[in-house]
Amino acid sequence: MKAHLFTNFALTATLFWPGLLSADTTINSTEKFAYVASAGWVNFAANGSDGVVFGESYLSGHAYAANFGWIRFGVAGGPTDGIRYQNDSASDYGVNHDGLGDLGGYAYAANVGWINFGWATAADSNRPRVDLATGEFSGYAYGANIGWINLATGLTTDRMDVPDTDGDGLTDAWELTHFGDLTTADADSDQDGDGFTDAREYAANTDPVDASSYLKLELTRVDPGLDEASYRITAGPGRFLLVEDSTDLADWDPVLTYDPLPAAGQIDDDATYPVSPKRFFRVTPITPLQSP
Repeated sequence: MKAHLFTNFALTATLFWPGLLSADTTINSTEKFAYVASAGWVNFAANGSDGVVFGESYLSGHAYAANFGWIRFGVAGGPTDGIRYQNDSASDYGVNHDGLGDLGGYAYAANVGWINFGWATAADSNRPRVDLATGEFSGYAYGANIGWINLATGLTTDRMDVPDTDGDGLTDAWELTHFGDLTTADADSDQDGDGFTDAREYAANTDPVDASSYLKLELTRVDPGLDEASYRITAGPGRFLLVEDSTDLADWDPVLTYDPLPAAGQIDDDATYPVSPKRFFRVTPITPLQSP
Protein backbone atom coordinates (compact mmCIF):
# COMPACT_ATOMS: atom_id res chain seq x y z
CA MET A 1 0.00 0.00 0.00
CA LYS A 2 1.32 3.46 -0.85
CA ALA A 3 1.66 5.88 2.05
CA HIS A 4 0.25 9.41 2.21
CA LEU A 5 -1.41 11.64 4.79
CA PHE A 6 -5.04 12.60 5.22
CA THR A 7 -4.62 16.30 6.05
CA ASN A 8 -6.79 18.33 3.71
CA PHE A 9 -8.55 15.48 2.02
CA ALA A 10 -11.27 14.84 -0.50
CA LEU A 11 -12.95 11.62 -1.52
CA THR A 12 -14.06 11.19 -5.10
CA ALA A 13 -15.60 8.31 -6.98
CA THR A 14 -15.06 7.59 -10.65
CA LEU A 15 -16.58 4.84 -12.73
CA PHE A 16 -15.40 2.60 -15.53
CA TRP A 17 -17.26 0.19 -17.72
CA PRO A 18 -15.86 -1.57 -20.77
CA GLY A 19 -17.45 -2.03 -24.13
CA LEU A 20 -20.11 -4.64 -23.52
CA LEU A 21 -19.47 -7.80 -25.47
CA SER A 22 -21.55 -10.69 -26.74
CA ALA A 23 -19.97 -13.17 -29.12
CA ASP A 24 -18.85 -16.77 -29.61
CA THR A 25 -17.51 -19.20 -27.02
CA THR A 26 -15.63 -17.54 -24.20
CA ILE A 27 -13.50 -20.62 -23.44
CA ASN A 28 -9.75 -20.39 -23.98
CA SER A 29 -8.60 -22.09 -27.18
CA THR A 30 -6.08 -24.32 -25.39
CA GLU A 31 -7.31 -24.44 -21.77
CA LYS A 32 -10.65 -25.98 -22.71
CA PHE A 33 -10.87 -29.43 -21.10
CA ALA A 34 -12.57 -30.90 -18.05
CA TYR A 35 -12.10 -34.55 -17.07
CA VAL A 36 -14.39 -37.45 -16.18
CA ALA A 37 -12.62 -40.46 -14.65
CA SER A 38 -15.13 -42.89 -16.18
CA ALA A 39 -15.35 -41.27 -19.60
CA GLY A 40 -12.29 -39.16 -20.37
CA TRP A 41 -11.94 -35.57 -21.51
CA VAL A 42 -14.74 -33.08 -22.12
CA ASN A 43 -14.02 -30.27 -24.58
CA PHE A 44 -15.80 -27.01 -23.67
CA ALA A 45 -14.85 -25.35 -26.96
CA ALA A 46 -15.31 -28.30 -29.33
CA ASN A 47 -18.02 -26.73 -31.44
CA GLY A 48 -16.26 -23.48 -32.22
CA SER A 49 -18.74 -20.62 -32.10
CA ASP A 50 -21.26 -22.82 -30.29
CA GLY A 51 -18.88 -23.86 -27.54
CA VAL A 52 -19.61 -22.99 -23.92
CA VAL A 53 -20.22 -19.32 -23.13
CA PHE A 54 -19.65 -18.11 -19.57
CA GLY A 55 -22.08 -15.27 -18.99
CA GLU A 56 -22.94 -12.64 -16.43
CA SER A 57 -25.85 -14.68 -15.06
CA TYR A 58 -25.93 -17.97 -16.98
CA LEU A 59 -23.96 -20.31 -19.25
CA SER A 60 -24.94 -21.46 -22.72
CA GLY A 61 -23.58 -23.46 -25.66
CA HIS A 62 -22.20 -26.99 -25.82
CA ALA A 63 -19.29 -29.15 -24.67
CA TYR A 64 -18.29 -32.46 -26.26
CA ALA A 65 -17.02 -35.76 -24.85
CA ALA A 66 -15.80 -38.39 -27.27
CA ASN A 67 -17.25 -41.18 -25.12
CA PHE A 68 -20.76 -39.83 -24.57
CA GLY A 69 -21.40 -36.96 -26.97
CA TRP A 70 -22.68 -33.42 -26.58
CA ILE A 71 -23.54 -31.64 -23.34
CA ARG A 72 -25.97 -28.75 -23.62
CA PHE A 73 -25.42 -26.01 -21.00
CA GLY A 74 -28.80 -24.40 -21.49
CA VAL A 75 -31.87 -24.41 -23.71
CA ALA A 76 -31.62 -22.60 -27.02
CA GLY A 77 -32.28 -18.89 -26.62
CA GLY A 78 -31.28 -18.78 -22.97
CA PRO A 79 -33.51 -18.50 -19.88
CA THR A 80 -37.19 -17.73 -20.36
CA ASP A 81 -36.88 -14.56 -18.27
CA GLY A 82 -33.56 -13.58 -19.84
CA ILE A 83 -31.85 -13.65 -16.47
CA ARG A 84 -31.41 -17.19 -15.09
CA TYR A 85 -32.72 -20.65 -15.87
CA GLN A 86 -35.48 -21.79 -13.52
CA ASN A 87 -34.59 -25.48 -14.02
CA ASP A 88 -38.22 -26.39 -13.53
CA SER A 89 -38.99 -27.75 -16.99
CA ALA A 90 -37.41 -29.08 -20.18
CA SER A 91 -37.98 -25.67 -21.76
CA ASP A 92 -36.09 -23.66 -19.14
CA TYR A 93 -33.04 -25.54 -17.89
CA GLY A 94 -29.35 -24.77 -17.85
CA VAL A 95 -26.33 -23.78 -15.79
CA ASN A 96 -26.58 -20.49 -13.90
CA HIS A 97 -23.91 -18.08 -12.65
CA ASP A 98 -24.67 -16.12 -9.46
CA GLY A 99 -22.48 -13.17 -10.49
CA LEU A 100 -19.85 -14.02 -7.88
CA GLY A 101 -18.34 -16.99 -9.69
CA ASP A 102 -20.46 -19.81 -8.26
CA LEU A 103 -22.31 -22.10 -10.69
CA GLY A 104 -25.62 -23.91 -10.25
CA GLY A 105 -28.41 -25.59 -12.20
CA TYR A 106 -28.23 -28.41 -14.73
CA ALA A 107 -26.61 -29.28 -18.04
CA TYR A 108 -27.98 -32.12 -20.18
CA ALA A 109 -26.41 -34.81 -22.37
CA ALA A 110 -28.72 -37.00 -24.44
CA ASN A 111 -26.64 -40.13 -23.82
CA VAL A 112 -26.07 -39.75 -20.06
CA GLY A 113 -28.85 -37.47 -18.80
CA TRP A 114 -28.66 -34.59 -16.34
CA ILE A 115 -25.42 -33.13 -15.01
CA ASN A 116 -25.81 -31.27 -11.72
CA PHE A 117 -23.85 -28.05 -11.12
CA GLY A 118 -25.88 -27.12 -8.06
CA TRP A 119 -25.21 -30.04 -5.72
CA ALA A 120 -22.96 -28.18 -3.25
CA THR A 121 -23.41 -25.50 -0.61
CA ALA A 122 -21.73 -22.11 -0.97
CA ALA A 123 -19.18 -23.14 1.68
CA ASP A 124 -18.14 -26.38 -0.03
CA SER A 125 -14.61 -26.08 -1.43
CA ASN A 126 -15.51 -28.55 -4.20
CA ARG A 127 -18.45 -26.54 -5.50
CA PRO A 128 -18.29 -25.73 -9.21
CA ARG A 129 -17.17 -22.17 -9.77
CA VAL A 130 -15.15 -19.75 -11.88
CA ASP A 131 -12.45 -17.51 -10.43
CA LEU A 132 -13.50 -14.04 -11.55
CA ALA A 133 -9.90 -12.81 -11.38
CA THR A 134 -8.35 -15.49 -13.60
CA GLY A 135 -11.26 -17.14 -15.41
CA GLU A 136 -10.21 -20.58 -14.15
CA PHE A 137 -12.92 -23.16 -13.45
CA SER A 138 -12.67 -25.35 -10.36
CA GLY A 139 -14.71 -27.88 -8.41
CA TYR A 140 -16.91 -30.66 -9.72
CA ALA A 141 -20.21 -31.25 -11.48
CA TYR A 142 -22.04 -34.57 -11.09
CA GLY A 143 -23.86 -36.87 -13.48
CA ALA A 144 -25.55 -39.96 -12.08
CA ASN A 145 -24.52 -42.00 -15.12
CA ILE A 146 -20.93 -40.77 -15.45
CA GLY A 147 -19.89 -39.63 -11.97
CA TRP A 148 -17.87 -36.53 -11.21
CA ILE A 149 -16.67 -34.05 -13.84
CA ASN A 150 -13.47 -32.38 -12.64
CA LEU A 151 -13.40 -28.74 -13.75
CA ALA A 152 -10.03 -27.97 -12.13
CA THR A 153 -7.97 -29.23 -15.06
CA GLY A 154 -6.84 -25.92 -16.51
CA LEU A 155 -10.27 -25.12 -17.96
CA THR A 156 -10.44 -21.34 -18.40
CA THR A 157 -12.80 -18.74 -19.76
CA ASP A 158 -11.13 -15.74 -21.38
CA ARG A 159 -13.96 -13.38 -20.53
CA MET A 160 -17.45 -13.07 -19.15
CA ASP A 161 -20.15 -12.56 -21.77
CA VAL A 162 -22.31 -9.50 -21.03
CA PRO A 163 -24.95 -9.12 -23.79
CA ASP A 164 -26.32 -5.62 -24.34
CA THR A 165 -28.97 -6.00 -27.04
CA ASP A 166 -29.94 -2.33 -27.25
CA GLY A 167 -26.38 -1.02 -26.92
CA ASP A 168 -27.19 1.41 -24.12
CA GLY A 169 -24.30 0.45 -21.82
CA LEU A 170 -26.55 -1.61 -19.52
CA THR A 171 -26.46 -5.38 -19.89
CA ASP A 172 -29.66 -7.25 -20.68
CA ALA A 173 -29.65 -9.36 -17.50
CA TRP A 174 -29.05 -6.31 -15.30
CA GLU A 175 -31.82 -4.28 -16.95
CA LEU A 176 -34.28 -7.17 -16.77
CA THR A 177 -33.42 -7.81 -13.12
CA HIS A 178 -34.02 -4.23 -12.02
CA PHE A 179 -36.56 -2.88 -14.51
CA GLY A 180 -38.22 -5.91 -16.10
CA ASP A 181 -37.51 -4.69 -19.65
CA LEU A 182 -34.81 -3.19 -21.86
CA THR A 183 -36.56 0.14 -22.51
CA THR A 184 -37.12 1.82 -19.14
CA ALA A 185 -33.48 2.77 -18.52
CA ASP A 186 -30.53 3.83 -20.65
CA ALA A 187 -27.02 5.18 -20.10
CA ASP A 188 -28.26 8.71 -19.24
CA SER A 189 -31.36 7.94 -17.19
CA ASP A 190 -31.45 8.10 -13.38
CA GLN A 191 -34.51 6.16 -12.33
CA ASP A 192 -34.08 6.66 -8.59
CA GLY A 193 -32.94 10.28 -8.78
CA ASP A 194 -29.84 9.81 -6.62
CA GLY A 195 -27.55 11.73 -8.97
CA PHE A 196 -25.92 8.59 -10.38
CA THR A 197 -26.94 7.67 -13.91
CA ASP A 198 -28.14 4.14 -14.52
CA ALA A 199 -24.96 3.46 -16.49
CA ARG A 200 -22.98 4.37 -13.37
CA GLU A 201 -25.26 2.22 -11.25
CA TYR A 202 -24.56 -0.69 -13.58
CA ALA A 203 -20.81 -0.06 -13.45
CA ALA A 204 -20.89 -0.31 -9.64
CA ASN A 205 -23.68 -2.94 -9.66
CA THR A 206 -25.71 -0.85 -7.21
CA ASP A 207 -29.52 -0.78 -7.09
CA PRO A 208 -30.82 1.73 -9.68
CA VAL A 209 -34.26 1.96 -8.06
CA ASP A 210 -33.00 2.66 -4.53
CA ALA A 211 -31.81 6.23 -3.98
CA SER A 212 -29.68 5.14 -1.02
CA SER A 213 -27.74 2.62 -3.12
CA TYR A 214 -24.80 4.02 -5.08
CA LEU A 215 -21.01 3.85 -5.10
CA LYS A 216 -19.69 5.38 -1.87
CA LEU A 217 -16.20 6.09 -0.55
CA GLU A 218 -16.42 7.34 3.03
CA LEU A 219 -13.75 8.28 5.55
CA THR A 220 -14.71 6.62 8.84
CA ARG A 221 -11.75 7.52 11.09
CA VAL A 222 -8.71 9.84 11.10
CA ASP A 223 -5.95 9.31 13.67
CA PRO A 224 -5.18 12.41 15.78
CA GLY A 225 -1.60 12.28 14.49
CA LEU A 226 -2.92 12.52 10.91
CA ASP A 227 -0.93 9.51 9.77
CA GLU A 228 -3.63 6.84 9.84
CA ALA A 229 -7.22 6.64 8.69
CA SER A 230 -9.99 4.16 7.99
CA TYR A 231 -12.42 4.23 5.11
CA ARG A 232 -15.42 2.32 3.85
CA ILE A 233 -16.29 1.54 0.25
CA THR A 234 -19.82 0.52 -0.65
CA ALA A 235 -20.67 -0.87 -4.07
CA GLY A 236 -22.59 -3.81 -5.49
CA PRO A 237 -21.42 -7.44 -5.26
CA GLY A 238 -19.23 -8.98 -7.95
CA ARG A 239 -17.23 -5.89 -8.89
CA PHE A 240 -13.48 -5.40 -8.58
CA LEU A 241 -12.46 -2.12 -6.99
CA LEU A 242 -9.37 -0.06 -7.82
CA VAL A 243 -8.48 2.58 -5.23
CA GLU A 244 -6.14 5.40 -6.32
CA ASP A 245 -4.82 8.55 -4.68
CA SER A 246 -3.58 11.92 -5.91
CA THR A 247 -2.28 15.23 -4.53
CA ASP A 248 -3.39 17.33 -7.52
CA LEU A 249 -6.36 15.50 -9.14
CA ALA A 250 -4.18 15.10 -12.24
CA ASP A 251 -1.75 12.27 -11.51
CA TRP A 252 -3.24 9.20 -9.85
CA ASP A 253 -1.36 6.33 -8.21
CA PRO A 254 -2.93 2.94 -7.50
CA VAL A 255 -3.19 2.32 -3.77
CA LEU A 256 -4.77 -1.12 -3.72
CA THR A 257 -7.30 -3.35 -5.44
CA TYR A 258 -10.03 -5.58 -4.10
CA ASP A 259 -11.22 -8.85 -5.52
CA PRO A 260 -14.89 -9.00 -6.48
CA LEU A 261 -16.96 -7.75 -3.58
CA PRO A 262 -19.04 -10.28 -1.64
CA ALA A 263 -22.82 -10.25 -1.55
CA ALA A 264 -22.78 -7.56 1.17
CA GLY A 265 -21.02 -5.21 -1.25
CA GLN A 266 -18.99 -3.41 1.41
CA ILE A 267 -15.29 -3.15 2.32
CA ASP A 268 -13.76 -1.57 5.43
CA ASP A 269 -10.03 -0.91 5.45
CA ASP A 270 -7.23 1.11 7.07
CA ALA A 271 -4.44 3.14 5.52
CA THR A 272 -1.21 4.74 6.76
CA TYR A 273 0.12 7.91 5.08
CA PRO A 274 3.14 10.20 5.67
CA VAL A 275 2.81 13.97 5.87
CA SER A 276 1.49 15.67 2.76
CA PRO A 277 -0.49 18.89 2.25
CA LYS A 278 -3.58 17.12 0.98
CA ARG A 279 -4.74 13.85 -0.47
CA PHE A 280 -7.55 12.87 -2.84
CA PHE A 281 -8.91 9.37 -3.33
CA ARG A 282 -11.03 7.76 -5.99
CA VAL A 283 -12.47 4.30 -6.46
CA THR A 284 -13.20 2.65 -9.78
CA PRO A 285 -15.46 -0.42 -10.02
CA ILE A 286 -14.59 -2.86 -12.79
CA THR A 287 -16.73 -5.68 -14.17
CA PRO A 288 -14.77 -8.97 -13.87
CA LEU A 289 -13.21 -10.62 -16.90
CA GLN A 290 -13.61 -7.61 -19.16
CA SER A 291 -11.03 -5.69 -21.16
CA PRO A 292 -10.93 -1.87 -21.01
